[in-house]
Amino acid sequence: MRVGVIAEGRADLAVLINILKGRLGVDRSDVQPLRPEYYEDETDLHEHREAQHSNWEIVRRECLDRRKIRDFLDSPIDEHRFVVLQIDTAEVELPEYGVARPPKGDAGFVVELRRRVVATMNGWLEGEFIEHVRHAVAVEETDAWVLTVWSPETAETGALSNPKRRLHDAVNDSLDPRERKRHFQLNTFEQYDQRSRALRKRKVLDAHAARNASLRLFVDSLAPDDPESP
Repeated sequence: MRVGVIAEGRADLAVLINILKGRLGVDRSDVQPLRPEYYEDETDLHEHREAQHSNWEIVRRECLDRRKIRDFLDSPIDEHRFVVLQIDTAEVELPEYGVARPPKGDAGFVVELRRRVVATMNGWLEGEFIEHVRHAVAVEETDAWVLTVWSPETAETGALSNPKRRLHDAVNDSLDPRERKRHFQLNTFEQYDQRSRALRKRKVLDAHAARNASLRLFVDSLAPDDPESP
């Protein structure tokens, strides 16, 4: 099995690779980042170009263009392939994103918001490759998915404000000074790989997904459709 990934940024990519490991048993070598590429110069990207590689517009452009998706799926190698498209919902109201946010207090808020975002993404794809795509729609940010690992007392991390700051504080508080310094010197990909490493185990992933509705929906969408998959 080979999985292509298009994500907003390297943090999201690291989290997705660990989730794919936990749900499907695939290794990092089985996952091909189509955008962004984690093998580029991380220091340069972090200091000078991170803004170009960490937003929903990247995902939209790749869906509209589709060359990377097409090249990945059209590989002559005979193996099961699909593509994960990751996007956050924090900026859905922006004109080119163009998704109307349902009332946040509604019981089905997450399910309906995800449905609207998936429909919009499929529109960007113009219906092409739909059967080979899995949507990783994080409400409102992927940090809320990772926060399930670091804030086990929280019932629904997707309902918390500023999950990025909450995750930073939770990690900071949990590490001793030496570990803390070492962790925050890591590049973005490595930080989020370490923060979400617990999700590599199926039972742990399922337990944490029970406390974030959009994570649960993504994990459920990864039910293998390949008869040779575990």
